[in-house]
Amino acid sequence: MKKLSILFVALIISSCSSSDSSENPSTTQTDIASVDSKVTAFMNLYNIPGASLAISKNGKLVYVKGYGKSNVETNENVTVNSRFRLASLSKTYTGIAIMKLIQDGQFTLESPVFGTGGILGNDYGTSPYNSNLLNIKVKHLLQHTSGSWGSATGGDVIDQNPSYTYQQLFDWILNTRPNPNVPGNTYDYTNVGYNLLGRIIEKKSGKTYINYIKEDILAPIGVTMTDIAGKTEAERKANEVKYYGQGNDASFVYTIAFPRRDADGGLMSTATDVLKLITAADGFTTRPDILNQASITAFTTPSSAYSGYANGIGIWSAENVWFNYGSLPGTRTAFMRHNNGMCVALLLNSRADPSANENPFVYAMQDLVLDFVKNSSYNWQNIDQF
Repeated sequence: MKKLSILFVALIISSCSSSDSSENPSTTQTDIASVDSKVTAFMNLYNIPGASLAISKNGKLVYVKGYGKSNVETNENVTVNSRFRLASLSKTYTGIAIMKLIQDGQFTLESPVFGTGGILGNDYGTSPYNSNLLNIKVKHLLQHTSGSWGSATGGDVIDQNPSYTYQQLFDWILNTRPNPNVPGNTYDYTNVGYNLLGRIIEKKSGKTYINYIKEDILAPIGVTMTDIAGKTEAERKANEVKYYGQGNDASFVYTIAFPRRDADGGLMSTATDVLKLITAADGFTTRPDILNQASITAFTTPSSAYSGYANGIGIWSAENVWFNYGSLPGTRTAFMRHNNGMCVALLLNSRADPSANENPFVYAMQDLVLDFVKNSSYNWQNIDQF
């Protein structure tokens, strides 16, 4: 591991030049040494080959930069156009899409999901359903309070039977996985619930999940670099970085059940395009929002079961931020939106090995992003690179 660390340090130092001004011909960004040094120090400490950072202030993209390597073996640098797996940041996209369908009158947060009169009806599994399943509402899936399919409520089985279609997967889940808790009472994070939200989006929009995200959520705000991530290294898409697993992660980087894991963790994008979405659903007047104020209020209102999570977005009241994090083998991502008008997205193509003690890495990344949104000492330029 020492040899790997030395290699990454050398690569990062050699490739952290500023973004080519030709990529942003209408603006001139001046590098901020204190920002760059903090990012590279974090990368060096935790053996991160490549990172992409985007920072906005009052709706303007004031800093965007790639650091390190998108591909170590071919010596390719991360650029502002490099695309990264978003992992669970995808849930924020799904939450916004659900809120848009609600805003458009398709259903409500209180709409039942399963059974006669439910959005998905009897599409999956074998009826009659048990009472806990019948009582699951849209809000329970969004808020991770379905009472089912989390680590404490039957197990998150999203990656099991990877060859299954959605029909086969949810037939199997509804028929064989328990629903031990009454919905609404217990926060238990589950990818299964968000994958079901993807099926709700498809049923009510008449489009595939990714097409609804692209056409109805992202195209109106000028986002063009978002797609479903490839599963294998050979299936990497244009400008997609290569992912690097550390320790036990190494053998799982390219075994994740993409593209099936679309709505819960399957999207990929650039840091800039992540911020285009966040600043179009942030409740500020600096850029037009795709959700109205009532929808944004509902989107960011936590459940009674857990005050730290709303409808696809984390709520950190003590720090005045909305946020979300993503984590998969070879991937770690984060964004924060502060009440002061600052927003930050940071995307990595590696993470610390979760089977070891990953907490120092997790908290260091959180502290780094939090510093960028709340530290008033940075001299952000009055430019807009969106």
